[in-house]
Amino acid sequence: MSSTAPQAPIPPDEEAPTLEIRLLGPVQIDVRGLPLVVDTRKAIALLAYLAVTGRPSSRDALAAFLWPDSDDVAAHGALRRTLSVLNAALNGAGLSIDRSTVALNDAHADVDIRRFQSALGLARRHGHGPDEACPRCVAWLDEAVSFSRGEFMEGFSLRDSEAFDEWQLAEAEAHRRELAGALERLARALAAAGAWDAALASGRRWLQLDPLHEPAHRFLMTVLARSGELGAAVRQFRDCVRILDAELGVAPLQETTDLYEEIRAGRLRAVASGVEPPSALAAAQPEEAPGVLPLVGRSRELDALMAGYHAVDPHGRLLVIEGEPGIGKTRLAAALVEAVRARGGTVLEARAYAGEDAIGFAPIAMLVRSGTALPGAGERLKDLPPDLRRAVAALVPLPRAPESSGPPAEASVRETSGPSAAAGADPFGRARLIEGLSETLRALVAGPVPGLIVVDDLDWADASSVDVLAYLVRRLRGRPLGIVATWRPLDPADELGRVLAAAEREGLAAKVVLDRLGRADVATMAGALLGDGASESLIDTVFAESEGLPLYLMEALRSPASAIGNIPGGMFALLKARVTAVGEVASQVLAAGAVIGRSFDFESARMASGRGEEETVAGLEELVRRGIVREVGTSDGDVRFDFTHGRLRDVAYESLGLVRRRLLHRRVAEALTTGVAEGADPGVRWSRIAYHETLAGRSAQAAEAHRQAGQRARKVFANREAREHLEAALGLGHPATAELHEALGDILTLLGDYAGAIAHLEAAAALAEAGREWVIERGLGLVYARLGDWRRAASHVNAALDSAPRDASTRSALLADRSAIAGRAGDRAAAETLASEALGLAEAAGDSAGIARAYQVLGVLARARGDLDASGPLLERALLASASASDPGLRIAALNTLGLVVAAQGDHERAMALIREALDRCERQGDRHRQAALENNLADLLRAAGRREEAMDHLKRAVAIFVEVGRTPGQLEPEIWRLVEW
Repeated sequence: MSSTAPQAPIPPDEEAPTLEIRLLGPVQIDVRGLPLVVDTRKAIALLAYLAVTGRPSSRDALAAFLWPDSDDVAAHGALRRTLSVLNAALNGAGLSIDRSTVALNDAHADVDIRRFQSALGLARRHGHGPDEACPRCVAWLDEAVSFSRGEFMEGFSLRDSEAFDEWQLAEAEAHRRELAGALERLARALAAAGAWDAALASGRRWLQLDPLHEPAHRFLMTVLARSGELGAAVRQFRDCVRILDAELGVAPLQETTDLYEEIRAGRLRAVASGVEPPSALAAAQPEEAPGVLPLVGRSRELDALMAGYHAVDPHGRLLVIEGEPGIGKTRLAAALVEAVRARGGTVLEARAYAGEDAIGFAPIAMLVRSGTALPGAGERLKDLPPDLRRAVAALVPLPRAPESSGPPAEASVRETSGPSAAAGADPFGRARLIEGLSETLRALVAGPVPGLIVVDDLDWADASSVDVLAYLVRRLRGRPLGIVATWRPLDPADELGRVLAAAEREGLAAKVVLDRLGRADVATMAGALLGDGASESLIDTVFAESEGLPLYLMEALRSPASAIGNIPGGMFALLKARVTAVGEVASQVLAAGAVIGRSFDFESARMASGRGEEETVAGLEELVRRGIVREVGTSDGDVRFDFTHGRLRDVAYESLGLVRRRLLHRRVAEALTTGVAEGADPGVRWSRIAYHETLAGRSAQAAEAHRQAGQRARKVFANREAREHLEAALGLGHPATAELHEALGDILTLLGDYAGAIAHLEAAAALAEAGREWVIERGLGLVYARLGDWRRAASHVNAALDSAPRDASTRSALLADRSAIAGRAGDRAAAETLASEALGLAEAAGDSAGIARAYQVLGVLARARGDLDASGPLLERALLASASASDPGLRIAALNTLGLVVAAQGDHERAMALIREALDRCERQGDRHRQAALENNLADLLRAAGRREEAMDHLKRAVAIFVEVGRTPGQLEPEIWRLVEW
């Protein structure tokens, strides 16, 4: 604590102190070996304040500090009485009092917090790096931590002085931080010396200060494993998992999980107690940022990627780089990008970030923004159809087409972005948006030389971004562009695995899997960085300890003296040495940047750090010089800052205490809310606000941010992301419970989670405002119809008919629903009557959607009775009417049923074309159950055509989705599998 004056330890042969003040734990004050006895807590508070500050305080300040609710006369009178009582109890020893000031007489006073500061100061000033600890430092650190018996003034408080309570809280937090630092340094020094028992004792005290601090958990896991206690190391990991889940609802960081796997695999070997300690860590980092290392040991992989790129014309290629974290995926992708740009190809790059998978289309929007910032972007996009342009502009502003003289594309979208434009008002929106984003990206990289679309760490991306890239990959034939994706090893059954498998079957994919580097590669890297300093023994040591992992190699070779003896797990120490070596201002800016995320802007860092503009600039300049962050230009000419590696950001973030993290998260959320910080796009901005408010511990603000983010995600049909946000808003207690339940019911219906949809819709019905009941009743009816529960489906749709408005369009829609349910339940006569009535109402109202729906139901009924000659024309009319309807489900239904009729009439080629179009549209809409039905129908047609392998691919996808949708606890849902038409 900066307010505490250092005090040298009292030698044991000097006279014992008259006054002993113990504040690091429950307050204990002794006078000549006997407890101090006073009749007021204000006397204890006064003595503690004087002991900690170590300087004279004015009577005016003390009176206002301890008696804030009294007037001046009363406060000064109370101070005089307290001083009199305290002076008498001290028997004249300890206080120096005059007419204007009061101070603690230090001559014979022993204050534990000062002794703590003194010993800690000696260790800090011992002439070597802050993370090194020689035997003398270990002795001083051990002395320092011995003074702490608990929290500062544990259990003590005043009832009527908020200022004192705030001072006490600040001092407690400051001491907790300093104690944590001392314990960490002491524990690591003891572990380096092989003093396992003492290291464990200090490490456990360190963890007790903040049980959520993962570095402390990892330290204990490492020490337990090194000391041969493998079972205890595993239990420590499980304790970490349990605590994080119970307190924060999160899983451990990847670094913690990786260490656990190392321990389980037996790669963290036990070391005997009392071994010679390795060299101390943390050489000073160079002031200049390190240069880019040469690409080493990847020539074969780069050649394979270049071969894939050279094969792009006339058909596109998916180029995948797969490997574990830190293996060099990003560096290899950068080499490919350099080669393509050198040939004149256009490259769009984006990265997906951990923790941002709830931000719909985040990396895709990044790609579009980078492309629209390029010269000639408006010309490249001039042929983009207006409806697709408007759909994309709802997510990312597009440049005006050269021949256009009207408003920018985004204006027409924003005019309709109020409540009436909520999700569901334009059900075509998701299909148009995915198609529009795909066509926009294709146009932006088009040119004489094929371009590249690059997404780094695609496995972290949101589901909607994956959908867009999957859509592009399925249309690579005849489109000369390359799509580069990097990801960690993943399950082939995952969506990304299926996308890759489909491209490989078409011969349109190339995949490289990166292995760790060999010794020869390490020697090449060492020579590039160290020149003649790359001795054979150093290369052998670094290679053995790094196990060929490129990320660790780079950090180790940049500071080889610090790397020796620091095997992985030790990479954390190397990175921490870099982030702790910066100055005070840079450290605060660094902390702010780490809280914001992997990438941050100047204003956000300034506001979160609490520093002025000049200070923030100076701090950022230092961080850039040291190679911790780098400047990155943006499409609007502004500058952002990225951490040079994600692990640096992790280390900087983990080094913060919980209280500091919450403060910084709150500041970032406030900056985003006020619009000062970057994040103009509402979806991204509200998602980030929700993230920061949650980590700031402000539930009400986080709930509203999640609701706003969920609404935005629904507008762009990012259904999975919308679900996550709206469920979070509900869980955090947002008051708009009926609205949230209804929205979640609609989203879960599309996603095929029918049990969840019914639960939310029932809750919405119980809470609904007058006039909304019929909408919810209809929603429930349609869910039960999908499940094949015709009785309940009819009951809910009938209830909707009873309470719905009496206009023709509304009644037509409900009668068509009721007809479809009756037909599926076997009551075809009633179904025919209801469908005919629905058609009459729709035609009278000129309602194209109602006409399409009525003809669709009549066509399905005709097919069911075997009258294909009547069914075909009815479905053709449904298809024609659906072209001008706002519901994409109507066209999908007409295409599907017409395809089945045409197939029955013998025209298999047209049937497959119709159902392929229906499948494409349904997939973009995000309706999982109907997508499964279409996959199944297409598989039947392909099998009939003798294309068995292709049929089996579609059948596997159908079965996977049917199982997902029909997974009701304790029972099977056979009607789920019987869906063929609707």
